[in-house]
Amino acid sequence: MDADYMILDEVIMNRRFALRSGNLIPDRLEKSPNITECDSLSKHLQIHYAPQDETVLPFIRASLSEAYNVVKSWFGMQDDLPIALWMAPEENDLQYMVCIPCAGSYFFAPGKRDGMSVITFVSPLSCQINKDKIRMTSLLAHEISHHVIQDISNASVDSTTRKENMDVPMWLEEGLCQYLQCEVQPSFDKKLTDNMSAISEKRDLEDLWNDLTCRDNPDATDAAYVQAYCAVKWLVQEKGKAEILRLLSSNRDHTTDWKALTKLANSIQKKDCARSMVS
Repeated sequence: MDADYMILDEVIMNRRFALRSGNLIPDRLEKSPNITECDSLSKHLQIHYAPQDETVLPFIRASLSEAYNVVKSWFGMQDDLPIALWMAPEENDLQYMVCIPCAGSYFFAPGKRDGMSVITFVSPLSCQINKDKIRMTSLLAHEISHHVIQDISNASVDSTTRKENMDVPMWLEEGLCQYLQCEVQPSFDKKLTDNMSAISEKRDLEDLWNDLTCRDNPDATDAAYVQAYCAVKWLVQEKGKAEILRLLSSNRDHTTDWKALTKLANSIQKKDCARSMVS
C-alpha cells in the first residue's frame, strides 16, 4: 500500500457520519484523501482514482463511455454534461465521501464539485460485484441519469421537499434512472416487472413523491423503487418519451402539473394490476 495512504479510522468516520445531521449529501460531499489521481477521457468525462486502482482504468473508461452515450442519446442532449467519477479504493472511502454507512456495492450521484457532476462507487478491485461489466455500465447510466434529469428540470437536490414545492416527483426521477439502467441491462427489466407482480400492497404514487428510501424497512424501499420503475415504463408507453422530456423541461418555470401526471400514473398502475389479476 502507498506510504501516503490514509487509514480512515473510527474517529474519522464518526466525524464524517455526524455531518448527516442537518446537511444534505451535496453539502457534505468530500473526496476521499486516498483518491489522488485523475484520468480525463475528454473535457467532460473524468475518472478520479487511487494509485492502486490504475489497472482497472480501461474497464472503467469503457463502461463510462458506453453509459454516457446511452443516456445522452435517450435524453437527446445537445450539450455535454461534465461527469466526474470518484472511484473509492475501499468501502470506507465511499462511506467517507457520502457520510453514509453503506455496502461497497452502492453507487451514488451525490452532487457537484468544481463544476462536475459527481458519481461515487467502489473500485472493482475491492468490490467483486463491480467487476461485472454490464452491471457497472448500467449503474453508471442510472447515476448519470440523475444528474441529467436535475440539469433538464432544475429540480431541487433536496428530495425530502419535492412534494411541498410541487417539484419533480422522486418516483418519476428514480423510475427514469432505472429505465435507463434497463436500456443497458434488459434483464433488469424482467426482474423489476416480476417483482412488481409480487408486491401485495401497492402504494399510491403520491406517497412516493419524496425520497423513496425507508431507512428502517429495506423491503419497503425495494418495493418503492420497483413501483417507480413500472410507473415510468407505463408512462413512456402511454405518453411517449418526448412528452416526459417536455414535462421535465417545463419544471424549470414551474408550469408542469405533477399532480395530474401522478394521478394518471396511478390510474395506469391500477389498470395494469387489474389486467394482471385477470390473466
